[in-house]
Amino acid sequence: MAKKKPAPKVRRAAAKAPAKPRLAAAIDYPQEGELVSPGHYSIRLTAAGAGEAQVRFGDGPWIDCRESIGHFWYDWAADRGAFVLAARARIGKGRWALSAARVVRVV
Repeated sequence: MAKKKPAPKVRRAAAKAPAKPRLAAAIDYPQEGELVSPGHYSIRLTAAGAGEAQVRFGDGPWIDCRESIGHFWYDWAADRGAFVLAARARIGKGRWALSAARVVRVV
């Protein structure tokens, strides 16, 4: 009687954890080149999956935004002038993801 050969071992690829999506912060409004009127203006940020977001004007302090309807918002009492607006967002206690800076003119 012939000896049976053992069945070949099947190697399975190690299961990789799905890559975490990169967090991105973006200023939706005001848009680049948009002229803003003085008074109330709601700045809208998009940062999908973020737990918190903040805005700042120039080199000023970071200001917390509120979350509502899938976006982050900051209610700004805009005065006349030119401002450099930036935003950032993060998940949990992770690193902050920064947006591109945007020049905003209030006329």
